[in-house]
Formats: sequence, structure tokens, C-alpha cells
Amino acid sequence: MSLSPALATAQRVLADQSVTRMFGTRLVSFGTEEGDGSAVIELDIRPEITNHHGAVHGGILAYAADTALAFAGGAALGPDVVTSGLTIDYLAPARGSTLRAHGMVMRAAGRRAACRCELVAIAEDGAETLVAVAQGTIVAPEETSEAHREGTVAQAEKAATATRKATRRLGRIGTPTIHQVLAERRRTRDNDDGATVALVIEGGGMRGIVSAAMAAVLEQEGVLESVDMIVGTSAGAVNAAALAVGAAGAMAESYAEVFASPEFIDVRRIVRGQPVIDGSRIVSHVDHLLDIGSAVGTDWAGRLAMVATDVDTGRAEALTDFTDRDDLIHCLHASGLLPLLAGDPVVWRDRRWLDGGIVEAVPVVTAAARGATHAIVLATRPAGTQPAYGAADVVVERYLRRLNPELAAAYRGRPHRYRETLQQVRDGWSHGLSTVALTPRLNDPLPARLERDQAALRAARAAAGDVARVFLGELR
Repeated sequence: MSLSPALATAQRVLADQSVTRMFGTRLVSFGTEEGDGSAVIELDIRPEITNHHGAVHGGILAYAADTALAFAGGAALGPDVVTSGLTIDYLAPARGSTLRAHGMVMRAAGRRAACRCELVAIAEDGAETLVAVAQGTIVAPEETSEAHREGTVAQAEKAATATRKATRRLGRIGTPTIHQVLAERRRTRDNDDGATVALVIEGGGMRGIVSAAMAAVLEQEGVLESVDMIVGTSAGAVNAAALAVGAAGAMAESYAEVFASPEFIDVRRIVRGQPVIDGSRIVSHVDHLLDIGSAVGTDWAGRLAMVATDVDTGRAEALTDFTDRDDLIHCLHASGLLPLLAGDPVVWRDRRWLDGGIVEAVPVVTAAARGATHAIVLATRPAGTQPAYGAADVVVERYLRRLNPELAAAYRGRPHRYRETLQQVRDGWSHGLSTVALTPRLNDPLPARLERDQAALRAARAAAGDVARVFLGELR
């Protein structure tokens, strides 16, 4: 059987790479799904690429995913592409005779393609096991020659075609988009569709008013009825708890009207050697105002997760399964304890905790780990932006290094990790989930982490509410 010209050319490109010859990587499919962006590579599972457990080494899985993603992106954007970012989630040990990586373009526009990859281990008897999923962003670098400029329109048309066909392909592989799931659930009032929808909420101190305002609109419009779990980090965890008791609107109001007070945030405390943020008082007062501790007795009790960072392991973990009101309030405090600014780590459940945003400001990974298949993400920064890293952050990093060097490394990598995660979410696929991002617009007012200007907070709240209403309009 003769090869298509495109596949034959792509195979030659792959064969020219020395790493290909080392691993024996094979390109078996390229752009064959109705001509859109797709690529399948395979390599034999040999002892040389396995770890001490007899499974394919994680680095080899990442290499296979990167290769499949790059060739899939190349099928949509053209041959000159590079990987600008990649994340991978390992699901099962990769054992068997063959490793197959299937890269697919989920969305392509201009010089950028958001791609997803599924990695499968194939046994001798042909049985397949999904061992990992990856997602990455593939870009075509700027070209300056006249010939490349002339091809820009054709390349853009090809990318647009790939984007349109991605929706049809999603139906073929049984994965409807988050928009499709939400629209159908809102139409039928039936959530028994095999999907698990998570509402993922970012915090950011007083910037949490942004996600709180978005959450309030979603609550008011009944979107929460289509959500299966809520996952929040830091102030986003407080917003999540407020949703669980039907008080998202009151929570959004309280940022400017209650908590923009020196009773809760006061930089002058530094002079007295006290934390700038009184986190314990904040969460206690939120409970006093909104009765969020009562979430323990609701249907949301087992579907609400607060992400905090374990000081000793340096990992983000979901705090859930609350035993009583006191347990829930302490978990909220742990999730939002900003290093240095809010004092020493919280000791609870026999472990030490700090703010979940150190590792996972936008807790998509936690939602995926808890079984989500789709996610609505409420972010508090505009797409394409990231946390700053200034002199104060250097001090925080030194403090974290004394607690655990892994915490310092996570904190240092936070800006890039944030930007990449938010870009994936905006592209529609992140950590194996179909996603939609609600983010502030570039010119929207954005409060600082320790913001106390009530006018600034109210302006940010109004703008964020508008963003959520636009999203609901798209669903309709």
C-alpha cells in the first residue's frame, strides 16, 4: 500500500532526528483525519526505555507526547513549528509491547494550535491501556521572507479548517466540549450524561473579588445546577464555600464593603512584627456573615475541594471531606495562608499548610485528579498575563527555601506555570479537560492582592460580572 505524499514527507522529517533513530520512533499517521491536524507515532517498549518498575520511563512518555503534538500541529500550521509549552498527566504504568501517541489539534488560529495527545500502551494480545494524556501549544514562528508572507493566508485558512473539524472529531471520540455539555444540561435539566463538570476558582487575595463576582452571576443564573464539583484555591476556596451555601453574591459584595478594612489587612503590622493579613479573622468573619460552615451539612459537602500546599511535601493537595464546621474553616484558612504576609503555616489534620497558589493558582490539575472531564475556570488575571516576580518575591522565596527547597522552586516557577495553564484553558483543553475560561479583559480594572481601595474593588466587581454575563450569552 503506497504512502500519501504528506505522510512520506513527514516520515522523512522524523527520520532525520537522531533521537528518532535512538528510540526507533515511527510516524504511522499524519493529517489523515479529513485532512486536519492529527499525527500518530509508535515506538517499541524495550527494557532500555523502562524504569525500575518495568514501565516506560515518564520522560520517554513526555518525548512521545511532544513528538505527536508537534507533528499534529505541523499538519495544521505548516512544517516549521515548535512546541511552546507542554504538560502531561500520567494515568497508569505503560507496559506492553508498543507505545502509541495520538496527537490531535483541538483549536488552531493564526500561528498557534492547541493540541491534545492520548498515549496508549498496547499489550501483546492487542489490549490497549490509556497511560497518559498531554496537552501542548504548538506555534509557527514569525516568517520574514516574501514566500512565507504569500503563504500566510493559505496557512490561516488551513488552521481555521482544522479548528472547525476539531468539533466534529470531538463527537467521534466521545468528548463533547464544555459548551456543548453545559448547553445540553441547561436545556434538559439532566446531568446524567457521563461528564463531570468542575467549577475551578482562582483566588489571589483581594483580587478574589473578580472570581467572586463571576461566581455570583453564575449562581444567580442557575449555572451551578449544571456543575458537579467546585474546586478553589486561596480566596477562590472562600468563594467556592460561599457558592456551596448559596451566598456567592454576598461574598462578592463583602470584599469591598467589609474586608477592605485595616481590621483584616494592614501593612503597618509589619512594624510590630505581625502578619499583614489576619487570615484566621477573615475566615471566621466570613463564616459569621455568610454561615459558610453550614456547607458541611449540604449536598456540596463531598463535592467541594479547597487546594492548599503541604509544606513538607511541597505539593498541592485537595482538602475535602470536612468533618464539621471547625474542620471546614481551618481548611479555608490553610488554603489561603499567603507565605510571610499571613504568618506561619497552618497546622491542621496533623500537617502544615500554606497557600495553594504556591503550586496551583488555577487548580485545573486538582479538578482532573478528582475525576472532572470538563471545567469552567474563573480566573482573576487577563489571558496572556502572569504573576509578577519582584523584590518582595525574592524574600518570600528565601523564606520558603528554609521551610522546604521544593516550595521555593515551585514559587519561583509560578509565573510561567500560571501563564501556560491559563493559555491552555483559554485554548479549550488543559490536563485532559475540555475547558472554558472566564477572565478579566485586558483593560478591565484589576485590584492588587492587598487592595483596600473600595472604589477600585467595586469597579473590578462590576467588570467581572460583565464578563460572566457575556459567557452566559454565548451559552444561550
